Amino acid sequence: MATFSTTINISPEDVKILKSQGYSLYGFKSVSASGDGAPTVWFNLPADKLLTKTVITWQEEYQAYNSTSTILPKTVIEASNTIDTDLGHLVTIEEGSGNLESSLDGIDGAVAFLNNDKQQFTVGINQLVNGKSNILCAFPILGAGSSRVITPITKIALIFSTEQILTATVITKAMSAGAFINLTGVNSRETNYSVNSGWSAGGATWLKNFNALTNLKTLLIENTSKQEREISEKFAV
Repeated sequence: MATFSTTINISPEDVKILKSQGYSLYGFKSVSASGDGAPTVWFNLPADKLLTKTVITWQEEYQAYNSTSTILPKTVIEASNTIDTDLGHLVTIEEGSGNLESSLDGIDGAVAFLNNDKQQFTVGINQLVNGKSNILCAFPILGAGSSRVITPITKIALIFSTEQILTATVITKAMSAGAFINLTGVNSRETNYSVNSGWSAGGATWLKNFNALTNLKTLLIENTSKQEREISEKFAV
């Protein structure tokens, strides 16, 4: 099980400012999927937890969920059922009960969903971050044999904000300026943050700054239909 981390260097003076003004650090995770899904707050680190070297650590350990929550901005997704799963697994929503089963009969590199119930759900994946498994995305899935394929991507977005937002909350617009960090091919990154100059990494191209009100759906969700077609064909009746 691979472990990833991002270290954020903040000066002692700026840590004091962030704490005194009540800033929390919010994290989001990228996925690849088709359909009109949305990112959710993956983690939030409150002001009193900020350090001059703040380290965020996550593992390739996944859960899948289904929910009757509607995907709307600022809505907290409340899981109806959650199950341990992994890449390459198929998560089936059982007819009649809406319960989940996870099997090996999925799509390589992704978590696939098959809804055998006759109602629509919201589905998505959780990933372990800072020792806790949290929801990171939300996608609609229709009933009667509909499918959804979600592929986690090793890219994250970080935002400092004074807003008080719970994990699993649907966020479609950035609350403040932030950093989009690409960890493709590596297990760790080290960044700097200043209250006056924002995010930086010595000019490295793997860090991209984005502005407040940036569309997080466009930033974090890479749309693809190839895997969706694969599973639709695989489980076609």
